[in-house]
Amino acid sequence: MATSSKQHAFASHMPSEKQRTTIRMREEQRRQTHLAELQALDGLRDVPLIELRYLVDQCVFRVFASDTTIISERKPGEFLYILLAGNLRLTLHDKEGHEVLLGVLGRGDWFGEGPLFGDYFRRAGIYTETQCYVLQLSLTTVRELLPVMPTFQALLQTIYRRRLVESTLARVPLFSRISPLERVMLAELLQPLEFPRGSLIVHQGACGDSLYLIEGGQVVVENDGKAIAFLDEGDFFGEIALLGKEPHTATVRALTPLSVLALPATAFDDLLKNRPDFQAQLETTVAQRRANTEQFRHDHDRVMQMTRIIEHGLLRGSHLLVRSPELCLPDCTLCEAACVSRHGHARLRMEGVLVGQQRVIDACRQCRVGAECVEACPEDAFEWNDKGVLLINDKCTGCGACVPACPYNAITRVPRTIETANGPLWQLWHTMKTRFRPPMMIPLEPVSPAYTHRADKCDLCDGYPDLACVTACPTGALRLVPVEELLPL
Repeated sequence: MATSSKQHAFASHMPSEKQRTTIRMREEQRRQTHLAELQALDGLRDVPLIELRYLVDQCVFRVFASDTTIISERKPGEFLYILLAGNLRLTLHDKEGHEVLLGVLGRGDWFGEGPLFGDYFRRAGIYTETQCYVLQLSLTTVRELLPVMPTFQALLQTIYRRRLVESTLARVPLFSRISPLERVMLAELLQPLEFPRGSLIVHQGACGDSLYLIEGGQVVVENDGKAIAFLDEGDFFGEIALLGKEPHTATVRALTPLSVLALPATAFDDLLKNRPDFQAQLETTVAQRRANTEQFRHDHDRVMQMTRIIEHGLLRGSHLLVRSPELCLPDCTLCEAACVSRHGHARLRMEGVLVGQQRVIDACRQCRVGAECVEACPEDAFEWNDKGVLLINDKCTGCGACVPACPYNAITRVPRTIETANGPLWQLWHTMKTRFRPPMMIPLEPVSPAYTHRADKCDLCDGYPDLACVTACPTGALRLVPVEELLPL
């Protein structure tokens, strides 16, 4: 009797069919209102209604107070946003550390799209100037939807490409001090070019026809066949030939796949006419680079040092593990033993290459761009974490393609360990899994054997609070240092 009463009470609180219909109608009405609001935004007017329906079902409404950081320049974002009301400023820092205003965003502008198309190193900060109302979408969800939203995907790629060009200009100190509007106008004159690894971009002795801005990738500058300089994202070259109306004084070769923005000579000349201050800055740069070339001509040790730095990939990442030989205790191997103890095998070698008084140990360089192991992997098993460390994820099948691809011999193929566990929770899980296992079936095709190996390399002890090798060093001889500290080139 009591049970019947409870059932009756429960049923009395259930919405009737009429009420459920009313709820559905209100939800659909609200959905149509949101669709109309999206269609009214300038940035979405060309997106088909069917694609907007995908968006409206995934959007979350957010409000941010003024002076709030929505996306940090130093931390990758997890969401895509569209601004409904309010103002935001978009900023980054140039190669000299100065903050640069990229622009101010208003109603209808998108932001946070960078991780969909670029990498960890191409980001800017987003900060509210007023109270802002936004729609927020998870980047994971957006990635899943893009294949069925071609117009929306093209829109985001256009936004990303424009901001990438403008941010490249902003990172170059030569252009970081001009206004956002001037950078937009200048960006329209730039011609994007792509070069494979090893390509010669400019040839010593050839006539100059463009100023080149490095959008992504790394190059080595060579004079008479000798390496004299290294340039990467945010640097420029080709200005000496254009300013002096003379042949190129050096050869520039791509160390990695390279993306550059070329400013044609005619546009370069017009720019100097309109901005005399640019010519003064460029002449200072030219004088410094000529002096550097002359120093290298007469300093065999510096040439050999630069050659070793490039051959060993010391500039491919942002940090290096170095040791001070004079602090190392005789026959001490505590750092290597700590690495083996934590990871099951050594991920580094202490010999390394000598740079000044420091020895850079042989380990993964955490290559920021154009990593050969990433290119060789058929399974997309490499990824960067939010600190710029290159990790090997669970997609690795142990095929070994990355091992010979690494030019620094930093990757090994090791047996895959099978983790076992004990204890009551593990025993319960094992029992439940066995009890509810589906009936055995004969497969129609042969089953592939389990993967027995995996790739392994130094990942700076990702997931641990410390570096095992550094912690184990009793004298402080081993350190992780920024590349700029060791090699202020």
